[in-house]
Amino acid sequence: MLVENMNQSQTESVRSLVMVRRIRKDLTVLLGALWLLDGLLQLQPYMFSSGFAIGVIGGSLMSLPRPLYVTSVYWLEHLLIPDIVLWNSLFAGLQLALGVMLLVGISRTRLAKLALWISIPWSIALWVFGEGMGGILLATMSGGEFPGTPSILNGFPGAALLYLWVTILLLIPESWWGNRSKLSPVWGGAGYLFLVAAIVQAAPLMWTAFGQASIFAANLDNLPGALAWTIRPVINAATSHPVLANSIEVGVSLVTALTLFLRKPSTLLYLLPAAWVTFIWWFGLGVGGTLTGLGTDPNSPPLIILLVLPTWLSLSASHKRFMRESKF
Repeated sequence: MLVENMNQSQTESVRSLVMVRRIRKDLTVLLGALWLLDGLLQLQPYMFSSGFAIGVIGGSLMSLPRPLYVTSVYWLEHLLIPDIVLWNSLFAGLQLALGVMLLVGISRTRLAKLALWISIPWSIALWVFGEGMGGILLATMSGGEFPGTPSILNGFPGAALLYLWVTILLLIPESWWGNRSKLSPVWGGAGYLFLVAAIVQAAPLMWTAFGQASIFAANLDNLPGALAWTIRPVINAATSHPVLANSIEVGVSLVTALTLFLRKPSTLLYLLPAAWVTFIWWFGLGVGGTLTGLGTDPNSPPLIILLVLPTWLSLSASHKRFMRESKF
């Protein structure tokens, strides 16, 4: 009996290790594909113009703390704008290289790890200077000229920060993935994100028509004119009934977090995060502006899905194994 239990334990450990390695491989492939997409989007004509430097980067800088804001604007005006073609070529080239290295690194582990380490400082730089720290400080007007509304519906906490999060998950030792606790940052990371998103969404400004309009009405520019009509009903509903709208937004994020922490019910576990992220991506972010030629990346929703993916894949693998073994 003891030997049988030991063999069963060893078999389970091997299965767990195989599952972890498969999940990490899938994450690496998807992360590489996203970096490759970002690099291609960075090659769009608009990105080589001063309009990109002023409108996109300059707009993001406004949410930085005052000293960093002033310094960043100086370098923007005297370094980036005069040589925007050169700098944007470097930005695009780096992201394309990261994507290729990660995809090729599936069979060359050292190459993938090198790409992951290189992406860490780049993700931090993108988060600070390209995304204004994901809008975390917007509401304080620390560096900008108008109050903001940090919300998962408009990209909080920033795609670049989520790139960093996924990168760290792929760099930590496989043994750290062995902690299958529901509160583990590996398996429960997305739950933490939705929980924080619910707390942020409960900020006073979000219960007002202005707060709701700053999310949905601002999204009109992210979609082509032919598609902008799809979000107008949401704009009207949210601004007409801001308390109800924000109650739903807070509630859905909380229920999503709870579902991910509890890992059940299974149907809701798969459908709710996917549906909520899809809503955020279209109605809050306009697919990151990628349909208008103005988006540098698809924004945070695809990264949120990557954080949910370990839970989805592990439960899928466990379910398939249970069904297979139950036949005997």
